[in-house]
Amino acid sequence: MPNAADGAGSLVLGIDAGAGLVEAVCATTDGEVVGRGRSGSANAMAMPVAEVADHLSSAARQATETVDPRLVSHVVVGAAGVIRYTRGATVEPLAQVWDSAGLTCPVRVVADAVTAFAAGTSRRHGAVLIAGIGAIAARIGDEEVLERVDGNGWLVGDDGSGFWLGRQAVRAVFAALDHRGEPTLLTQAVLATLTGDETVPADPAEQVVVLRDTVYDGPPIALAGLAPLVPAAAEAGDRVAQRIVDRAVALLVDSATSLSAAEPDEPLVLAGSLLSGGGPIGREVQRRLARHRRTDPILAGSCAGAAAWLAAGIVAPDLDPAAHARLTRRPVSP
Repeated sequence: MPNAADGAGSLVLGIDAGAGLVEAVCATTDGEVVGRGRSGSANAMAMPVAEVADHLSSAARQATETVDPRLVSHVVVGAAGVIRYTRGATVEPLAQVWDSAGLTCPVRVVADAVTAFAAGTSRRHGAVLIAGIGAIAARIGDEEVLERVDGNGWLVGDDGSGFWLGRQAVRAVFAALDHRGEPTLLTQAVLATLTGDETVPADPAEQVVVLRDTVYDGPPIALAGLAPLVPAAAEAGDRVAQRIVDRAVALLVDSATSLSAAEPDEPLVLAGSLLSGGGPIGREVQRRLARHRRTDPILAGSCAGAAAWLAAGIVAPDLDPAAHARLTRRPVSP
C-alpha cells in the first residue's frame, strides 16, 4: 500500500457522477481497489450545484479515507450533465470540490457515456446505450463522444428512460381516473408510492387532485422514481403498462440503431439501471439489438471503476486487461 512518505502519487480515483447517485473508487494503478464511496445524486442539470458539490465531495472523501488523498495522482469523473463542469457559473463551485476532499492532482471530467462504455470493455472504440434516469446512445472513440443520439434531458428528450417511464405511468393513471383510458394496476401503485403513508381517497376525482398536487409539489425528475412500477405491472399482466414497456424498448433500440454504421465486431455496451438490472426492458432491448449485430451487447460493470481505469491509463497506458476486469467488477452487496 502506498504511503505519504513515498512522496509521489501512486493511486487513482474514479467517480461516476450519475443522475441517481455518486459512486467513487480509489485504486492502485494496477487495479487493486483500496476504497469506495457513495453519496446522493450529482445531476448538475436538475439540482442545485451546492448539493452536487456536497455529494461529490462526500463520495471522494469516503473512497480515500484509508489513504492519504495527496497520493492520488489522477482523477477521472464521468458526469451526467458534463457541460455544467465546463461552462457557466457552476464551474468554480464544482472545481472546489476536489480541494475540499484533499485532492491536489489533475481532475479530468468526461461525459458519463465515456465511462459507461469503459465499464463494459477495455477497447478504445465502440458504442454505448445508457438507460437509467436519462437515456442516450453514443459512439465512443479514444475516450471522447464522437456521435450521440438523444440524451437531451428530461424536458425534451431521454426517450425510453426512467423519467420517461415515470411520466408515462402518471399520464396513464390520469387517463384511467378521468375515463380517457382503460383501468390499470398502475393507478394504485403510483398513488401509493407518491402519497406514502397518507390515505388515498376513494373518489377518482379526488385522486386526480391528490396525484396532480403531489407531482407538481416535487421536482420533475422525481418521476423517475416511479419507473420500476411500470415493468412490475407489465409482468403482472397489465396491458397499459405492457404498452409503455413496449414503447420504451422500441425507443431505446431506435436510439442505438440510429448511430452511424458500426464496424462488424464493434462492441456495444448497455448501461444504466433499466438495461443492466436484469428486468424485462433490459432483456428485450438486449435481444433485439443482438439481431442487429454480429456480436452480442455487453452489460456494463462499475462505471466508477471504469473511471478509475481511465485514470490509471493516464499513468500507465499499457495496463493489463485483468486490471480492467478487477476495477469494473461490481462489488458484492453485503
